[in-house]
Amino acid sequence: MPTLDGLINRGVMGNLATLQPILSPMLWNSVASGKFADKHGIHGFIEPDPVNGGARPYTSTSRRCKAVWNILSQSGLRSNVVGWWASHPAEPINGTVVTNAFGGVRFDPQKGWIVPKGAIHPQERGAELARFKVFPNELTEAHILPFIPDAAKIDQKKDKRLSSFAKILSDNASVHAVVTALMESEPWDFTAVYYDGIDHFSHAFMPYHPPRLEWINEEDFAMYKDVVKGAYRFHDMMLERLLDLAGPETTVILCSDHGFESGSQRPRGTPREPAGPAAWHRQYGIFVMEGAGIRRDERIYGASLIDIAPTVLTLFDLPIGQDMDGRPLLEAFEEIPKVKTIPSWESVEGESGMHTGEQQLDPSQARELMQQFAALGYIEDPSADKEKAAESADIEGKYNVARTLLWKGQPETARRLLEDIVRRRPWEDRFLHQLASCYFQAGYLAQTERLLCAIADGNEPGTGQRKTSLGASEAGARRSRWSAAGLAGSGSSCSAKSRHLSPTRRGLPAAFAVKKRHRCLRKNACPRRR
Repeated sequence: MPTLDGLINRGVMGNLATLQPILSPMLWNSVASGKFADKHGIHGFIEPDPVNGGARPYTSTSRRCKAVWNILSQSGLRSNVVGWWASHPAEPINGTVVTNAFGGVRFDPQKGWIVPKGAIHPQERGAELARFKVFPNELTEAHILPFIPDAAKIDQKKDKRLSSFAKILSDNASVHAVVTALMESEPWDFTAVYYDGIDHFSHAFMPYHPPRLEWINEEDFAMYKDVVKGAYRFHDMMLERLLDLAGPETTVILCSDHGFESGSQRPRGTPREPAGPAAWHRQYGIFVMEGAGIRRDERIYGASLIDIAPTVLTLFDLPIGQDMDGRPLLEAFEEIPKVKTIPSWESVEGESGMHTGEQQLDPSQARELMQQFAALGYIEDPSADKEKAAESADIEGKYNVARTLLWKGQPETARRLLEDIVRRRPWEDRFLHQLASCYFQAGYLAQTERLLCAIADGNEPGTGQRKTSLGASEAGARRSRWSAAGLAGSGSSCSAKSRHLSPTRRGLPAAFAVKKRHRCLRKNACPRRR
């Protein structure tokens, strides 16, 4: 990966601590806001739909605070935002937004380009940017064979992995085509682009990556062993083009929200539960920063996802909100800049481009996005039972917030959420185990012991395996045991001993480009470097 190597040698690099839980919509909104999920409001993949009933994907309307592009827009700076998690519907910022719903662009021979409502801001640019959409059936052997040299031997009626590969490749080619067109065609101060390629290629094909795992058959290994390596090379090529367009006056940040298991620690399977694919994620991502005034060929330590937004604001000499959880990475600078602060950007008046609560997601778009999440294994198959779907979404969101609070060292607040969840779903082991961990972190050792004993008592005799389904009477019996374990408002007198869980964190690229404002940006045209 020569482009990445060069970027590292010209700047600083380090591990980037991820957050808990390792779910991309939550993480990338922490990157964009500098805040943990309990503050920014994106608590997973789906949330209850208060308008239509059932569940819907988390969207930009769900975010409760300003993202960095809202702050920059409010400060008179122009941004491009492409492919960001939960950026749909597009916010009317100063600049251009192409949301994570761009994959829904279609072409009708009679009607022309059909762009999902809200996928692009400004709306009038929809047809112009839609033409950069790359469809899987446009890929040729020249695109496929570098990843899968023997692709012609695949029986596609039986093996759907090639079609999955083609969709991932075409989706990322689409994102790249759009963002490079925007960078090249008009002036900008800030560009944020998210590529999901390495993550999705890894979820689909990392089991076949060398060295061969004992449970992977040799034919599959031989066919798909080069896909992940090819994905990294492909992203390195795209990075080269981004750097060419950005030019030497631009400060570049390359970061990933987590890493991926690639060696002997690869799971044998994926847990069959919401967000089960996260079992493959490693705790550290990558951070690289290069530009004028940035140290060269140096390492930095202690960086986290929540530090990205404060660092971007510092590059623009803008104040950091004191309500942000992150910090500017001052150790990356040759000369430490003076950091300005304000109590909160949320109280700063002016047009930021944030949606009001009146903006609603089209139900058909919501269904399509949820089907995509289900296909990736991040949520259960969308249910026709709206009441059940809404309850599941509510429980998952609260569970994810509780895990965030535990990560922040706030077990008492997390305890109330987890106890409510366990009362509603007493048969799900993951909730019980998380509550036991919460009790232990808070210092409720007696409750921890009783709950662990109750969990152990639920094993199937002689197997050590938990029962996978419960009838109403058994669920009631479990509920009684959990009450005895101290879940039903038992009011322990134990003092809460808050213990911060030490973050462990590593790999998948998205990229920021921060352009220092220059004179030609005040004019209608700006010469671009090609």
